[in-house]
Amino acid sequence: MASFQLLITCLFSITLLTSQLTAEENARPSRFIYNSDANHVYHYIKPPMTVENLQGYVDEVVGTGVTTFFASPNWGMPMAYPSEVTDMIGSTLSEEEFEEYRKIGADKKVSAERAFTNYYSIYNKGIDPFGVMIDRAKEQGLEVFISYRPNEIHDVQNPDSLIVSKFWRDHPEWRVGKIGDEISPLFAEIIGGRKDHPVHPLVASWFPGALNFAIPEVRTQRLAEMRECCERYPIEGLDIDLQRFPIYFPQDEGPEHVATMTNWIREVRAMTEEVGHKRGRPILLSARIMARPQQNLSIGLDPVTWAKEGLIDFVEVSHYLRNDFPLPVNEYRELMPADFPIYASIEVEKDPDNYRRIARHLYDEGADGLMIFNYFTSREGGREPDFTLFKELSDPTKLKPVEP
Repeated sequence: MASFQLLITCLFSITLLTSQLTAEENARPSRFIYNSDANHVYHYIKPPMTVENLQGYVDEVVGTGVTTFFASPNWGMPMAYPSEVTDMIGSTLSEEEFEEYRKIGADKKVSAERAFTNYYSIYNKGIDPFGVMIDRAKEQGLEVFISYRPNEIHDVQNPDSLIVSKFWRDHPEWRVGKIGDEISPLFAEIIGGRKDHPVHPLVASWFPGALNFAIPEVRTQRLAEMRECCERYPIEGLDIDLQRFPIYFPQDEGPEHVATMTNWIREVRAMTEEVGHKRGRPILLSARIMARPQQNLSIGLDPVTWAKEGLIDFVEVSHYLRNDFPLPVNEYRELMPADFPIYASIEVEKDPDNYRRIARHLYDEGADGLMIFNYFTSREGGREPDFTLFKELSDPTKLKPVEP
């Protein structure tokens, strides 16, 4: 009789635990996230661009399964809106330089000059182009996040570049190293340092030119930029894109600065809570993180602690511009709270079946949803992206079977 009672007790405990886990899993919201950067939309239309053209780059993903629209405000280091705390794209140009960009942009297809010209064809009418995208996404019923890139380093080998900020130029002493220094095996691994995915030498040369988050002034500047985004736009959330670019401290010092970065995330959380309280509606906070859990700690990030302490609301596990091994979503699930949402990013693929294969694996691994990154870049080669594929990718029950 005692054995029978023990069996019943064990079965009840297992049932209770299973129901609790099921409830926690069900509490995790499903999302299908489309990531849009700040400037791609301006490259493909002959100037002058219209507000309707700009709205079209939001409308094209409406009704495709996209639930959440991530919009990056970073045009390199400057912002794609009129900022009071940093540069706006083009705001540091002289009149002569400005006109030269516009002259070239009138004819040069799919170029930085064309994008610049189209941006200003809207901005010079007294319209905030970035705000147009945010407002349109909200009008279309999408959940809207600003996806902020805390350590942009595009084009740092050229200090006069349009996309390099005055803050960066003014403080060479606040960088993690010297541009062109060799990157360590850790960073080569993160950005693709394998035989089948060699590191692009130019991109690798940028990494030592990143700003050092051990410097309080650097963290303060970045927090001010994110605050401005949160106060300026009626967003549902702020995403910190830590994969763009994944370096925050001198290459061998990441582990000793884990607490520094966690404290900074606490400051960001406090800021979003303050702004959310003032407007009467919360601002969610998320982070795009490294492909493998240990990679985060090695470069100074601790998203597991952030999740456990409630400092962030969800993460997107992500590769750096490739899909060369299956993302270990299940490893993250074992480390993070059971009710914490974990999404996974798919980088650019040419073959729709590759998207299907990757999506199936990620859903099977327990991802609560997917993020699609840089999908629009097919336009650089003159090919329109197939957004109908999203109707499959956004729903694991609709994914067409493909060969392994």
